[in-house]
Amino acid sequence: MRHFLRKFLLLTALPLTLSLGLVACTTPMSEEEVSLTASMTRNIQPGTRAARDDIERQDILSQAAFWAKEHELNPVDREAALKLARIVRTIGNPSRAATIGNQALALFPDDRDLLLVTGQALIEDGHAGSAISFLQAALKQAPNDATVLSALGVAYDQSDRHQLALQAFNRALALRPNDPKILSNIGISHALQGDPKTAESWLRRAADLGTADAQVRQNLALVLGLQGRFEEAEKLAAMDMPEGVARQNVAFVKSMITRPQAWTALRGD
Repeated sequence: MRHFLRKFLLLTALPLTLSLGLVACTTPMSEEEVSLTASMTRNIQPGTRAARDDIERQDILSQAAFWAKEHELNPVDREAALKLARIVRTIGNPSRAATIGNQALALFPDDRDLLLVTGQALIEDGHAGSAISFLQAALKQAPNDATVLSALGVAYDQSDRHQLALQAFNRALALRPNDPKILSNIGISHALQGDPKTAESWLRRAADLGTADAQVRQNLALVLGLQGRFEEAEKLAAMDMPEGVARQNVAFVKSMITRPQAWTALRGD
């Protein structure tokens, strides 16, 4: 499915020269030709403001098709580039999202939103080190943006710069004190540093919030498993997934602990 969507987003637009060729005919056009020309002309014009606003209420595949066309018709359209990059990232192609964002930044180098989505996509594509410069630039444009700070913290953590990560997360937390994702990120940062007990306290704080999602609870279950509390971890994991899947996940964590070499490989040490 993702491979299909990737190809779809890279489809070329209808050649403009074909439409112009029809208009240039010296003989009177038939009704069919007039209709075809009008249809093709509509296809090469960007969407109206109303159309752009309306597409936000449609399903994600419709949005992807719409913004792919808008971006193809006018590659220097900042809104089209930003929306397409965000949607392509959401549907699971961070590499393409980073490319779209990076290309748009050649025209809008100080755009906070483009810098952020490019940095986020690079992180998800396994290039956290490259993401840092984009997120630092975004932070210069918006020094008190908790979303940028949190993303920068993730990039630092994935680059094994954990103290810088915690600094970024704590700044984000000061701006959004009850954000479960930021609290969860702090917990995972401590876990990455080999301190699952401290990680647990942060993750429990996150999980206790009404706005916590399944990922926060799964992170807590992981940290419980790392401490050898497998029964408790499995019970928590089963809140958001089938019991059998939860059991398999906990068993995997258990194998990481009982086979230190596997845990080391997983961490990339």
